[in-house]
Amino acid sequence: MKKIPKFKNDREAALFWQSHSFEDFFKDTRESEIAFVKKPKRTIAIRLDPEDIKTVEHLAEKKGLNYTSLLRMWIKEHLAREAEQGA
Repeated sequence: MKKIPKFKNDREAALFWQSHSFEDFFKDTRESEIAFVKKPKRTIAIRLDPEDIKTVEHLAEKKGLNYTSLLRMWIKEHLAREAEQGA
C-alpha cells in the first residue's frame, strides 16, 4: 500500500490528488475524531410578493440552489457588508 506524502501547502495537496486515486491510499488513513456540529437554525416567516418569489426561485435554479439557500446567502452577504461598514 502506498503512503500519502507530506504536503507543504494546500496547492501541493490539490495537485497531488488531481492525479492520484484515494483508493490507492485508503489504508494509510485513520478515522478522524473530529465531530462537526451544525449550528441550530431558527425558522422565521417573511412575506414576499409572489412575483419576487418566482424571481428568486428562477435565479436560485440557475445557480443550482434552492431559493431558501439563496435568500440565506444574500442575507449573510448583506450582514457582512454592514458589519464591515460599521453599521
